[in-house]
Amino acid sequence: MAVDIPLHGSELLSLYWGDVERSGAKLKGNFARRIYTSLRNHQDSKDNLSHLKSFANGLGEIIYLSESLSQVGSKTCSKSKCRVGTRDLLWSIRNEHLFIDRANDQGNIMRFDFSSLTSNGPKRLSIYPLDNKQSKDSFKVELFFNRCE
Repeated sequence: MAVDIPLHGSELLSLYWGDVERSGAKLKGNFARRIYTSLRNHQDSKDNLSHLKSFANGLGEIIYLSESLSQVGSKTCSKSKCRVGTRDLLWSIRNEHLFIDRANDQGNIMRFDFSSLTSNGPKRLSIYPLDNKQSKDSFKVELFFNRCE
C-alpha cells in the first residue's frame, strides 16, 4: 500500500502474508514501525495495537482466501465460513455488503465490510472492530478500490 501524507510525501506499507496460515500476517516497513511505536507510546491508543494486528492478519487471510479460491477444487470455504490454517472467518452478504468477520485470540471481532459491490468486485472496504467505540480514538480503516493501470 502506498500512503500519501501531505507535507511529508509517500510511504510504503508492506503486508507480508506468505505465512498467514501458521504465524499470521505482518506489516513491515518504516511506516509500519512508526505506527506501532506511536500506538505503544500513546496511552489512549494502546487498545488499537491489537486492532492493528487483527487488521493485518485479517487482510492477509483475505488475500490468502482470494488466491486459494481461484484454484480449481478449492474447499477453503463453506456456506457461512472460510478456513485459513486453524482460524475460521465467518462471512455473510446483506444489503449489497459482503461481511467477513475475524475473531482474534481474545474473541474480539474485526469486521471487513466490502461494499458498493459490482460485477468487477467491491469499490470500498471498511475495516473496524464490532465493539468499536464511536469516539475520536476508535479504530477504522477505509480502503477505496479503483482500476490500477
